[in-house]
Amino acid sequence: MALVSCGFSQNFFPILGGQRAGTSIFTFLKIGVSAHALGMGEAVVALNQDAASVYYNPATIAQFKEIQFSTTHIELPAEIKFDYFSMNRNIYGRHYLGISAGILHMAPMMETTEYLPHGTGNYFVFQDRFFALTYGARMTDRFSFGITLKHVQENLAGNKMSAPMLDMGTFYWTGYKTLRFSASISHFGSQVKPEGKYNKSVLDKDTGEETIIESEFEEFSPPTVFRVGAAMDIFSFFGSKFIAAIQLNHPVDDAENISLGAEYLFLEILSLRGGYKINKAEEDYSFGAGIKIPVGEIHLTVDYSYSFHEHLTNPTWLTLGFSL
Repeated sequence: MALVSCGFSQNFFPILGGQRAGTSIFTFLKIGVSAHALGMGEAVVALNQDAASVYYNPATIAQFKEIQFSTTHIELPAEIKFDYFSMNRNIYGRHYLGISAGILHMAPMMETTEYLPHGTGNYFVFQDRFFALTYGARMTDRFSFGITLKHVQENLAGNKMSAPMLDMGTFYWTGYKTLRFSASISHFGSQVKPEGKYNKSVLDKDTGEETIIESEFEEFSPPTVFRVGAAMDIFSFFGSKFIAAIQLNHPVDDAENISLGAEYLFLEILSLRGGYKINKAEEDYSFGAGIKIPVGEIHLTVDYSYSFHEHLTNPTWLTLGFSL
C-alpha cells in the first residue's frame, strides 16, 4: 500500500501540470492569510473558521451569525512581511457583506549595479496589495454562495500594474451528520502586464550592431486556483470535537495537490491543529494552535501556526480576531 501511494504521488501528479510552475503574476495572492487555516494545511474551503475564511471561499461569509473581524501578520524570509485584515457582518436577513485587504511589503532596498555592487545610493520600493468586497447569501439552511470583487496592484521599483479579479464559492451542508462540501475559484481575471514600455537591446544580424528599441511588457495570467473539499466533525462530546478536512487544489500555475487538515477543539477554548500537503513543492507539514477568550459579549481569538519549508526559512503566522 505504501509503495502504491508513493508511486501515485510521484508519477500521477506531475503529469497534471507541474510544467506550469512560474507562469503567473501577483503570486503574493497564493500566501495564506489565516493562522487558523495554515495550521490545518489550508484544507479549509469547507470550513467556516473566522473572518479570513472568505479569502478561501466567499460563501463562508453566510455561515456566520456574529460580526467577525480578523487580522493577520506574517513573517516571511528575507525580511518580507504580509499583513491582512477582514471584517464580515450580516446586513439584512440572509444577506452578508464583508471587506478585506492585504499588503506584502518590505523596507526600501538599495539599488546596486554591475559597477556599483555595494549600492548606488538610490533606493527602490517593492509592494503588492489588494482590496476586496465580498457579498454572500444563505439561500437555504443548507446552501450558501458568495462572490468577491477585488482590485490588485503591484509596484516594483516604479513598474506598476493593476487588475480587477473575482472570487466565487459555494458552501453546502449535505445533511449527513456534519458533513459539508464546498467549492471555490479564486483570483480569476484577465491577463495583465506592467504599465508603460521599456528599452530593449536588439542585435542586428546583418550589421552586427546593437540597437535599442522601445518594447511593451509581456502579459501573464493571475494565479487562479480552483478548490473543492469536504469537512466533517469526526466526534463531538462535552463541548469538545475533532474535525477532519480534505481538499483538492487545481492551480493554473502549478501541479494539482491535495491538502489534509485536522483540528481538535477542547471545550470551545483551546484548539490544536495539524496539516499536510501532498505534491506541494517546497512546503508539506504545518502545525498550529489557538485560544478563544470570552470577554463579555465579545469572543477574542489568538491563533498561531508554523509551516515547514524545504529550502526557505520556515514562516510563522499570527492571527488576532474577535466576534460579537
